[in-house]
Amino acid sequence: MHIRRSAHSLSPDEWQKIGRVLAKMHDSGDIDRFARAHQALFESVHGSTTFFPFHRKFVQEFENVGRQFDPEFTVPYWDSTRDYRNPESSPILRGNTLGGNGQGSNRCLRDGIQGSWTMGFPGDHCLRRDFNNGNTILPWVPAELISSYIQSDRFISRFRENIEYGIHGAVHLGLGGDAATRFAPNDFFFFMHHANIDRLWWLWQNSHNMLDYNGPGTNGEASLNDIIPQNNDVNFGGARAASVMVLGYNSVCFAYDSAPGPPPQYPGTGNRPNRLINNIEPSALAFSGASDPAGFGLEIMRMRRAFTEDSTLKAYFPGVAAIGSARGIDTDAEKNFDECTCKERKAKKLLYPAPMSEMWINMHGFDAQRVGQIHREACLLVDKLNNSTYVSPY
Repeated sequence: MHIRRSAHSLSPDEWQKIGRVLAKMHDSGDIDRFARAHQALFESVHGSTTFFPFHRKFVQEFENVGRQFDPEFTVPYWDSTRDYRNPESSPILRGNTLGGNGQGSNRCLRDGIQGSWTMGFPGDHCLRRDFNNGNTILPWVPAELISSYIQSDRFISRFRENIEYGIHGAVHLGLGGDAATRFAPNDFFFFMHHANIDRLWWLWQNSHNMLDYNGPGTNGEASLNDIIPQNNDVNFGGARAASVMVLGYNSVCFAYDSAPGPPPQYPGTGNRPNRLINNIEPSALAFSGASDPAGFGLEIMRMRRAFTEDSTLKAYFPGVAAIGSARGIDTDAEKNFDECTCKERKAKKLLYPAPMSEMWINMHGFDAQRVGQIHREACLLVDKLNNSTYVSPY
């Protein structure tokens, strides 16, 4: 069982090890192959529930290829909610990690573990980065919004919209360059980002029906019997959606360092997980999109405090509302929540996530009105939180 760790926790040596594997995959043509496959399958793996199982399988297959060069190779996940306020300042975008913005008229990436690479697909070109706000990046999606989606979205179809039209697109567009194209897998950020998207889906699964699978599929209504899209470049052997629904079962041999592990037995259809993880209810562990335990501890505590002022917030965070006094939360700190936090609040108002660009919407064939509605709803929740006593720890 491989454990995907937060990219924020990796040491310089661990980044160098990843860089060595990527260099070998680049030389072997494997990175070109994954970029080519993603472009070819693009329409069938976005804008539908297929989005989740395809990318779960796609990232895992990338890991499998990397392990031909290093048996311990595992893709870390990039929890972008930790960097959402000023993404360009993220430690993940430094010279010894993924590198920063592109340089020159072609926006070529010059630093990081893929610095000065020439990509082979589509056609020879430098690996490009082009931040979407000059030398800065427009705000991404705060953890509180992700927490709300995990708790309040009852069906995967709704959760998929909130994720795909929100945090998924925001990070792609923020980095720009190759990242904002159909061949985004050229940039290793893609796999780290989708590992995090997968982690969020797993957190959602642990708060609802783990096998829920509805909404639009590749061909009509989504079904667990659907074959995950594949082609000759990246072939999954005819794997079906059902085969990747539960971590730790079938060939899905990985877990996350900030999420519940595999269930002790395969869940039945309609069953919600019911088990303790490290003496904490799995729902409490899965309430937040943030990977920082201290952060989501404060998030839950402060959210409960805000409920006393605005009870309508409970509808957005039903999990927090239901647990009462959750184990693992510092109740003494909650009692000491006093006027001093009001000073902090001015600097901690949540920011609106950047909207999806027209180019991005058209490239995916999304319904522009629906994408706009999802964004407006996100901004309304930001307003509600900013107008309450809630103080973001992020």
